[in-house]
Amino acid sequence: MLSKKIYAVIILLFCSSAHCTELKNFYVQGGYFGAFGNAMGDFSGKEEAGNVTEKVMSFNSDEELVEGYEPKYTPGFAGSGTIGYQLNALQLPFMLSRLLPSRIEIEGLYSQLNLDDEEYGDKDKAGYVELVRSGPATLNDGDMTPSAGTNCDSKWKTITNPSCELQSSGNMGYSAIKLNFTGTKAAFKIKDEGFNNQAMLMSVYYDLNINPYLVPYIGGGLGFTQVKFLGKSHYAPAYQLKLGASYRLAEKAQIFAGLRYFGIFNDEFASVLPTTKIPAGDAGTLREVIINNIHYNRVNRTMYDYNYTARVASTTATINHRFGVYGLEVGMVYNF
Repeated sequence: MLSKKIYAVIILLFCSSAHCTELKNFYVQGGYFGAFGNAMGDFSGKEEAGNVTEKVMSFNSDEELVEGYEPKYTPGFAGSGTIGYQLNALQLPFMLSRLLPSRIEIEGLYSQLNLDDEEYGDKDKAGYVELVRSGPATLNDGDMTPSAGTNCDSKWKTITNPSCELQSSGNMGYSAIKLNFTGTKAAFKIKDEGFNNQAMLMSVYYDLNINPYLVPYIGGGLGFTQVKFLGKSHYAPAYQLKLGASYRLAEKAQIFAGLRYFGIFNDEFASVLPTTKIPAGDAGTLREVIINNIHYNRVNRTMYDYNYTARVASTTATINHRFGVYGLEVGMVYNF
């Protein structure tokens, strides 16, 4: 049913009833796309629950937590199926036939791009990413806004930072209390496991018919893809560029090989969910009491009240990560 619809679209757009009645002008092909490189660009993101994201953190290949995220990817399975039509069979006037492409194709493409974790002893750390929340990580005089409301005993903080400490000492019946509010930045945590693409593209090609057996070609196409990344399905415009050659094995059979670049235009992935949700927290006040005079002078007692804002609950995040892969494709063509 689907193939009949595709035939109809090609015929209506590019054929006249006088020249497209024969099935022999159509062809089908199957191919394998082996990606050997990519142009993924920088990784950036922010939480959608307010302006709280300060930076992106991840593990490097030495398994040290560092600022930024530059993942490596390795190709998985990638294959395509195509229905095409030979436009040079339309018997158009000479000049017009030279201007038009040699053929047009509708192609379905499936591809995988997996995270490369070979350099990591702990495989889970390869795709670990956290969006660290803004705000100071230490408690200073009069400043109590650490990480959008993360409180002292919160478990929602980056793994590199220690928890808070409480120190006290007696002095003539009074307690000298000091809260060491260190390193309690909350982080929106996500896991990168790679990309999956399911694309549908329409492409045109120019064949250089300089040899009856070996025919170089150049082409490109546009379409749409459903790309899955960070657990979300994202629809985006897609494009591809191709350069290669086909070789005729028999009257109706050919093989082809060439270079291919596949990319998407929209690199924004919205509504990404965290691996662990940060709950909302209440606002409140912490009091720090310090007795500066150890000679029992009660007058020199100092108090500090720190008002902190409520912790913002995590909802989703928006991630930007440009997608593009290039590699070698090979396949076979059958002409009807």
